[in-house]
Parts: sequence; C-alpha cells; structure tokens
Amino acid sequence: MAVDRYRPPARSGLRFLSLKWKVLLMLGGVLLSVNGALSWLHFQDLTSRFELQRAATRERLMAQAFALRSEFGLRLQALAGMLAALDDLRSDLSQNQAGGLLVMQHFDSYWSALQLDFGIDSLQVYARNGQPLADWRNHSFTEVDLDAHVRTVIAHERAMHWTRCGSLCTQFAAAPILAQGRVAGAVVLGSSLADVVVSFNRLSGADLGVLTRMSQASNKNSLSRLSLQVVGLSRAERNLPLLEQLATLPAVPAGGSAWRLVAHDGSQFEVSFLSLDAPDVAPSPALLVIIDDVTEALANIRKSVWNRLQGELLASVLALLLLALLVNAPLQRMTRAVRAIPLLGRSAFAEARARIVPRGRRFVDDEIDSLDEAAIALSYRLETLEREVEAHSADMQGMLQRISIERDFSRSLLDTAQVIILTQHADGRIVTLNRYGRMLSGWQEDDLPGKRFFELVCPEGSAGTVIHQALQRIAAGDRQHVQLESILAGTNGRSYEITWNHSRLSGRPGEPVMILSVGIDHTERKRAELHVSYLAEHDPLTGLANRQHFQRELDQALVNARLTGLDGALLYLDLDGFKYVNDLSGHQAGDSLLRIVATEVSQVARPSDLLGRLGGDELGVLLHECDREVAIEIAEEINRRLAEIRFAGLGAKHRVSASIGIVVFSGARMDVKQLLANADIAMYQAKSKGGAGWHLYSEGEGVQEKMQSRLYWEEEINRALSENRLIVHYQPILDMHARQVSHYEALVRMLGPDGSPILPGAFMEVAENSGLIREIDRQVIRLVGQRMQALSASGRHFKFSINLSGLSINDTRLLAFIRDEFAHSPPLLGNVVFEITETAAVSDFPAARSFIHAVRELGCAFSLDDFGVGFSSFNYIKQLPIDYVKIDGSFVRTLVDSPDDQVFVRALAEVARGFGKKTVAEFVEDERTLNMLRTFGVDYAQGYHIGKPQLSVH
Repeated sequence: MAVDRYRPPARSGLRFLSLKWKVLLMLGGVLLSVNGALSWLHFQDLTSRFELQRAATRERLMAQAFALRSEFGLRLQALAGMLAALDDLRSDLSQNQAGGLLVMQHFDSYWSALQLDFGIDSLQVYARNGQPLADWRNHSFTEVDLDAHVRTVIAHERAMHWTRCGSLCTQFAAAPILAQGRVAGAVVLGSSLADVVVSFNRLSGADLGVLTRMSQASNKNSLSRLSLQVVGLSRAERNLPLLEQLATLPAVPAGGSAWRLVAHDGSQFEVSFLSLDAPDVAPSPALLVIIDDVTEALANIRKSVWNRLQGELLASVLALLLLALLVNAPLQRMTRAVRAIPLLGRSAFAEARARIVPRGRRFVDDEIDSLDEAAIALSYRLETLEREVEAHSADMQGMLQRISIERDFSRSLLDTAQVIILTQHADGRIVTLNRYGRMLSGWQEDDLPGKRFFELVCPEGSAGTVIHQALQRIAAGDRQHVQLESILAGTNGRSYEITWNHSRLSGRPGEPVMILSVGIDHTERKRAELHVSYLAEHDPLTGLANRQHFQRELDQALVNARLTGLDGALLYLDLDGFKYVNDLSGHQAGDSLLRIVATEVSQVARPSDLLGRLGGDELGVLLHECDREVAIEIAEEINRRLAEIRFAGLGAKHRVSASIGIVVFSGARMDVKQLLANADIAMYQAKSKGGAGWHLYSEGEGVQEKMQSRLYWEEEINRALSENRLIVHYQPILDMHARQVSHYEALVRMLGPDGSPILPGAFMEVAENSGLIREIDRQVIRLVGQRMQALSASGRHFKFSINLSGLSINDTRLLAFIRDEFAHSPPLLGNVVFEITETAAVSDFPAARSFIHAVRELGCAFSLDDFGVGFSSFNYIKQLPIDYVKIDGSFVRTLVDSPDDQVFVRALAEVARGFGKKTVAEFVEDERTLNMLRTFGVDYAQGYHIGKPQLSVH
C-alpha cells in the first residue's frame, strides 16, 4: 500500500534562531523592562517622599521665622515696658509734661548701654498728647512717622510691637508711661531685624533674609532685576549672588508664601518667599526669604535610584547566564529527539530509537524525559499499527455488521417508546412513524405513503395554518426548535392532546430538508387538571357547586339583576330530620341520601339554574330570571319529588322533605351575605312551620325573626353558662400504629331546661356572632381541666383535644386563663391539644400564627381542623406551627367507594408527613375505611366506628 511521505519545506539557515537564544533574548527584554519600570517607580516614590518632606520643612521654617520675629518683638516690648516703669521718668512727666529737658537728661545715661547691650537703634519719648519730648537714634536710622501707633498705645494704655519696612526693616515696640494712675506718655524703642536673621540661621541651619522695595539711592545689596533690596541676609557672600540671578519672583499671596528651586554654583537651593505683615507700607510689603540647601537630598535620591538600577541589571545578567547554563543540556537532548521524529514518518523505527538516548540515571523526570519516552513508545506503537493495518481491514466487515445490529436496535427502541416519533418533509409528507404513533392514529405502515402531518392534527382551521407556518420556518432555517400543542384525531374516534416538539434534522447539502417531530400524550394529565379544577368549584360528595363557587355565581347574578332589572330567586334548602339519619344509620347512609336528594333537585331545576351544596345538609338553588310565582312552583315541585324518595336507611313511615327559604331579588342593593342571611331566615321560618314547606322572605319580617331567634338563643346560652348547663362529651381517637385509644376530643353540649342535650348546631352560630363563644370555650377548658386533674389524681393520664373558635384566638386574656386553670398542675398542659378550623385560621392568619406560638410555649400542642376543604391548605401547613391536621370528614365518608377521595386523602397524609405533622381522620364509620386509612399512613382515626361521644372516659 503506497504511503505519501511528508516532506517539510526547505528553509534558509540564516532565518534559524535557536530556541535557547529566543528564550534568553525575550527574557532579557522582559527583565530590562521590569527593572526599568521598578527603578522608575522607586524614583517616583523617593521624589514623592522628598516633596512631602520639603513641604513639612517649609512649614516648619516659616513657623520658626515668624516665631523668632514675634519673640524679638515681645523682648523689645518688654524692654520698653521696663523703661516706661522707671520712677524718675514718671516723676518728671507728672511734674512737667510739656518740657523734655529733664527726660533728655534722664535717658542720656542709658542710651549708650541700650545701643551696645540691647542693639537698640532708636528711642523716643512722647508726651500724653502724642508730642515727642525726646529722641535718640544711631546715624543709619532715618526719620519715621510713629504718631499713629503712639496714639494707639496712649489711648488704649497697653504696650504693642510692630514691624516697619522702608529702606530698612525695623522692629518697633511701645509701652505707656503710667503716673499717678493715668497715662503720662509713652516710650518707643526701635531695632533692626538683624538679630532675627542671625538667630534663624543658628536655630534652623537655613538662611534668612529681608527684602524691601529698592530705594532711589543705589545700594550694593540691591536686586535690580527684582526691584528689591536686601536689608538683612545671613551668609550674604553665598546667598546674595544666588538671589541676584533670579529674574522674577513667584506670586506671593498676602499673608502667604511661595517657593522655587534655584541652582547656583553646582548646588540646589529651595528659596521660599514669605509676605511680611507690614500693612502700613504700601504698595509693596517687605518679604522674608528663606534659603535652604537641598543639594545633598537630591543627590541621595539620584544615588539610590542609580544603585538600585545597577543591582537589578547585575541580577538580570546573572539570571540570564544561569538560565543559559540550565537550559543548554536539556535543549540538546530535545534537539536529538526532534531530529529523530522524522525517522518515524519513514518507518525507520529502530534508527529513531537508536538516536533517542534517554538519560540512564536521573533524580527526577522532566518534560524532555517524557518526550523521549513518548517518542520511543510512539515508535513501537506505529510499528505495531503497521502490522495491524491488514488485521483492521478484516475487522471492517464485522464493524459494518455491528452497525446494522445497532440500526435494528434503534428501530426497535423507536417502536417501544411511549411517545410519537415521526419524520416529515417540509411540505408535511410523513416519511416514518413509530409504532406508538401508528397505534394512536390508527394508521398502518402501508398507509404512510401519501399521508401528511396535517391529517393527524387540526385537519382544518387556523390551527393548521399556524403549524404549517412553524414548519416552514424550521425548514427555512429561521428556527431550530418549535413546541406546539394540538389534538390528534385517531381513526377509532378518540382524540388525544399532544405536545409536539419539532426540530430540523441536519442533512447533506442538496438533500431535501427533514423535520423530526416528537409528540407527548398529555391527555391523562389534562384530564387530571380538569378534575382538580372541578374539585375546586364542586362538592366532592354530591358533585354540586361548593359554597365558594355558589357565592361567586350568586354575586354575579346580583350584578346582572341590577343591570337588566330582571328578577332572580334563591332557594335555601335544609333537609328535615337529617341528623336522625346520621344518628340511626351512620354518616355513610346520610351521604348516600344527600347524593339522591341532589339528583332529584337537579332534575327539577331548569338548565340555566345553579345548584350548590352550602353546608352539611343545606342546598341552594340559584334561579336566573325568575319571579316569585315560578320560584314557589319550583320549591313545591322539589318537595313533591323528595317525598317520592324511598331510601333503605329510613323507616317505612319516614318521608324525605326539606324546609325551603325563598328570596326574590332584583335591582335592589343587596350583597351576597345579606341575601344568604335572608334566605337562611326564610328557611328557618319554613322549618318552624313543621318542615316540608317553603317560606317567601319579605322585607321587615326577616330581621325581626332573626333578632328574636338570636335573642332567644343568646338568653338561653347565658342561662346555660350561669346555671352550669354546659357539659362535655368525649369521643375517643384511635392511634393507628399502636391500635389503641391515644386521646379524646372534647365536644360541648348544652342541656335544655328539661335536661335534654342540645347539639352545638342549634346555638353555636348565635354564640359566635354574639361573642358568647369565648365564654363557652373557657367553660369547656375549665371542664376538661377539672376532668384531667381528677384523672391524674387517680393515676390515669389521657390527652384531650379542645376546639377553639376564631374569636378566641384573638382573646388576649385567654392565655392567662389557661395558665390559671392549670396553675396547680402545669405538666397537664402537655396533654392538651387545641384545635381551630382552617376557616378560623385563615380569617386572621397573623393572629392565628401568633396565638399558636404562644400556646405551644405553654407546652400544649395544636391541631388544624377541617383540613383539606380549601386547596390552599398545604400553604397553611407550612406557615402555621401546628402539630396535628384533621382531615375533613367529607373526604373520609366515601373513601372506600371514591377513587378521587382516596387520591386526595393519600396526598394530604403524605404532605402532612412531609412537614412533620400528625394526621387525624374523622368520620370513620367502618372497618374498611379504617384499614384503608392505615395503609395511607394516617396516624389517628376518629368516628362512630371507633367510639361515640360519651360523658365518661375509659
């Protein structure tokens, strides 16, 4: 077999540069750049530090200069004060203020000493009126007008000092002469600033000078280029030429300073100019000049930078030399390996291995050792591959056979997948369709030629156009993936809700575009969603609209009545004697009867009417566009149909009937709550007539009847509370796992005047509306607490569940009442479980959560009653800190015969268990229900099958 040999292009030797030199040159350039950058940064850092140091030094020198001048003025002021305090001087001025002869004679003896010992250039004595009495000055001191300052000293009777600059700069000080308690005159001393200049140099090491405006007469110390003259300067032999070379001065603000660097005689000096505060000398005040030698500091900076740069360059050279020594031998080894690699291309494997000589002894391996070993291993591998080429040719046939098997496997996988998988052309012509798709569509494989995708989904209408446009966009490459939903119509008449995922299949250029369509059947899920939506608006027992949905429709009917002016009617049905059916035959019989009644009433109602279950045995019928006559006819027809019911759970003489309250509404302003209340009043009016009848509500009578009924029951409840006619029955609750009674639920009863028990349904609504329910809850807590203490005294301990109303959880005094009732035996609180209904908790959710937290801190547990009635119950489990949830009995009564209730109860139990809550199922009426609840993981069961409410606890 011919093999093409790779021949590298010829290259000129002049263009070749060793890798070693490339690395050294590149690294050298990098090191030079880095060292240069580091040196520059070092120079910048030193310069910045120098500038900060010089700024601090300038501030210090300025402060020292002004401090020396101020100190000199204070000393001169003190000397003037001493002269003014001489007794002879005060005596002369007090005896003869107008004559200066005595004063002249008096100070002549002091003038020489003042000149020689204190450097005083002038001495003046002034009378009280400001007229000069005597004057002494040296030959260089010129006449100066001091009247203003002298008058200030005499007027304010205090000493002062100031600076006056003209051709010379003189420091003056004046002190008042006091005689016999008043000012008799003033003494003024003047001295040049030469001492300040000399003292500054001695104190700070820098030089100080005083500059004034140049006078008319020429001066050897004049700075003609600056129009200034030097009246005092330390080290003048060096500093005067330095100042003479200045052509301009920096701008010096009033009371401020300015500076510049000046080079002179091979040195660097920092010259600072300070404005001397002599406001009476105009227009140009005098300047103080501070000259500081910074030559050494700048030289140190340059020396430090140069030394650093030399060290870095030397280190770089040494590093490059060391690197060259280190890489020389490895690069030679790598060169041998590189030169041997072309031999592998010519199949000279033995020669290549001979040229590659791995190191025999090595402490650690490096990349070149790996390269040598890889090259040798590659030579052996290539040599082996050449011998195996023909063997591979024989294997190709076997590989093609395996590919065929994999293709058959993929086809089998497509046929067994429970999704529709088809391929189609851009125009919708189906190419392939898997077995599941053929099963749903009813097509056979022979039917596929000529079939189009649009025949499967939406054969006509706008939906087909949308699908066609989406497929065209995929075919054109505008979209890679599109998801659509459609209905698949099978040949068997069934339809399926399918979610399609369309994507483009990549093919070879020139071949027609293919589209892969994968369909997922969501029919069952959609049906489940519809069922859940149905349960949200319908009663699971009867299939009628639940109370919430019925109230919404009733509210809309009221709005429509106000808009159209057409009458509507509400029928409120309550089955007569229904509780006896539950008591005699059990709740399952009662549920069966409710379903029969719902069926009969729905057959009487018109198609436009709405029938709903409003309570346990209470039904409502919403009659649209109905007057009072039609409403009465429908009510009578309902009772007639109910009377024909023959139910096995009833006695032979018992007939099913209902008390029906009728309310006709039209455009009058009335809300749903008021309408239901009026219907409820009318229903009770019908029931008070003996049942099996109807009563039409009219304005006026309902309110009075309701008030009379409420007043009666309020009075009856109050009497029962005062006469202790409230009793508690205890219904056992079974622990499903231990198979024994774990605790009891306390159920309140009222004893009538004749001693017969009255169930809570008769008085509980009035108690809640009037607020008396709080007292009832307290009475129940008190009775249960007494029972628990009595049992504890006899050595028996049980857990009791106590129901609380929604009003009680807002009672701020209830917690204190609970503590007081169990004050003698606080540990008993751990055996108390308080229950509130889901409706009570939701009505004031923050208050309920706060109350539950407070009760749990007492040691009690908490249970959520009627759990599952609302579809937001799962959120309440998460938000409320409860311990038990009681599954509503409407889901338990028909549990054995209702798959929907089984799914729902199982889900409720799993959700509660997931949140760490215990579950209690109420209304357990038989063994089958109990066993099914046990398999669902429900923790506790309660109902007539477990035990009926009793006065005693076993």
